[in-house]
Amino acid sequence: MTPIQSDHCKGAKSAFADFIRYAKSKQKKRVYREVLAEAIRRQNLVLTETEAKRNQLPILMNAPINA
Repeated sequence: MTPIQSDHCKGAKSAFADFIRYAKSKQKKRVYREVLAEAIRRQNLVLTETEAKRNQLPILMNAPINA
């Protein structure tokens, strides 16, 4: 009797999987550093935009309502 194997058990092939599996430690560290730097940049952008909106909120709340 042969065991049933799904595609998941056989291992999916992708460039990312190959990179994780076969890249040298130095290459992985470089890519991780770049990915983290970009993630930090985007998070800081979100925080900056949120802070700008928060600072505008009191001005908008005190503005007269035109009826």
